[in-house]
Amino acid sequence: MSLALEQSGRPVAADVFMARDADILCEIGSPGVAAAIWQRTPEPAFNSWIDQLGMDDLPDLRTVVPVHLAEAAVITACETAGLAACPERDTLASDVGALAVMMARILDVQTVRVRLDVADEVMCPKFHIDRVPARLLCTYRGAGTEYVPASSEHDPKRIRRLKRGAVGLFRGALWQGDDVTGILHRSPEVTPEGGPRLLLVIDPVE
Repeated sequence: MSLALEQSGRPVAADVFMARDADILCEIGSPGVAAAIWQRTPEPAFNSWIDQLGMDDLPDLRTVVPVHLAEAAVITACETAGLAACPERDTLASDVGALAVMMARILDVQTVRVRLDVADEVMCPKFHIDRVPARLLCTYRGAGTEYVPASSEHDPKRIRRLKRGAVGLFRGALWQGDDVTGILHRSPEVTPEGGPRLLLVIDPVE
């Protein structure tokens, strides 16, 4: 266990719940749960479309919007990147919009911070806990986010990775509750043959 967690004097939440139903994300508020993971697999056609895009073609987005405008923000980012309208582009935008709505309902907020991070190198190589109440992560292209119990970050056998397309909702350091999160996460290694990574990040704005 990290020194920070030891000094908090609060119980540590270290459970990770996962299922193939989106409702599993609601479990983030349950006692002892540090992360909830919705296991899902993108359509092959969507994967093929996004994998053939060059790095400059991937939408790069940083915005704070009312939750109902998240989808429109992604469409604008796609247009800025020069991506022509197509069913797969619509799928990306509508998925981000739907995930923003889900997170907002679970955490009871009206505004969200939405990022689409495009990277060809590791962005956050060290295991950490984000200084937010909670954070939703979904990798649309490349390897998924890695996570591990705080007491085992130096044990490779304990490290797990979100699958591509899976949705992970992680408690952050500012989570309001009786327990603190005991699950750390980090960006995976980016390999040249894998191409750039596209990661969705959604934070609540209170």
